[in-house]
Amino acid sequence: MDDQLIALYDRHVGTVFDRQMRLEALLDKHDAVGEMEYETSTARLSLGKVEFEAPILGTHALHNNSWLWAWSNKHIKLSITNRALGDAVRALVHRLNVHALGAPGFALEPLLGPELTESAVHILGVILAAELGYDAYFTIPHDRVIELVLIRNDRLKFTEKHPLVRVATQFPALLKSMPVLDHKAALTAYARDYALTVTEEPGVLKITDGGKDVLTATFDAEGHFAKMEGIALPEPTPVKKAAKKKPAAKKKPAAKAVAKKIAAKPAKKPAAKAKPPVAKASKKPVKAAKPVAKKLTKKR
Repeated sequence: MDDQLIALYDRHVGTVFDRQMRLEALLDKHDAVGEMEYETSTARLSLGKVEFEAPILGTHALHNNSWLWAWSNKHIKLSITNRALGDAVRALVHRLNVHALGAPGFALEPLLGPELTESAVHILGVILAAELGYDAYFTIPHDRVIELVLIRNDRLKFTEKHPLVRVATQFPALLKSMPVLDHKAALTAYARDYALTVTEEPGVLKITDGGKDVLTATFDAEGHFAKMEGIALPEPTPVKKAAKKKPAAKKKPAAKAVAKKIAAKPAKKPAAKAKPPVAKASKKPVKAAKPVAKKLTKKR
């Protein structure tokens, strides 16, 4: 396992998960229902009526748990902009000094360890989206590979009015959706990305926004997150039930609702070893598989 790479993941996972939730909210707002389509030659991702420019980074082959960068894959055609992304990644690899990422392809388990390998596409998505300045990432599952694309879109820009509340609600959700090894480091970095002040005490983090409110996070002896307290959280918005309507005469049975296609969520547990795939990305638009617990998934 590359400790430097894992530390970088823990550094960014809170903020990127937050952005993935905003991507999900955008798709919900536009009722992005229907088949997902992605074309590598144009780097165009369509989710219902919502479209994004989404250059592909590479593929996780499930049959042998290997990674292949898109620009090293001879079976796909990339746009000029997408090929330029390869130069940005190579420059990043040199800056981070994680030389294993500089190869055209590589085995994932030696880099991430057995516990994190199944979530490799999400771990790389978190690191590269944050380090390269993208707003989100998206995973596209096929039978034997999972493709990873990055998204940069003005509709995902935001100004958070209540960062303490946002951190208090999203961090516990993150731990249920993504594998995180260092809970305290992840929360500290997430809060500081919102320009919040973090004070560390034995087994405790105190987070403030400069006002009177103090968010206190408690951790157990092993450093695992236990609870948060100190600020009032808003009550969940109740789901409104639609009014019942009398069926019209000779009305045809309603069709089954189409499942929303959203960013695939990683498994809640760092699952055991995943069954590996072939690293050959499809050129044709494909139907998105049902997202893994999206949220992240929330399918980042």
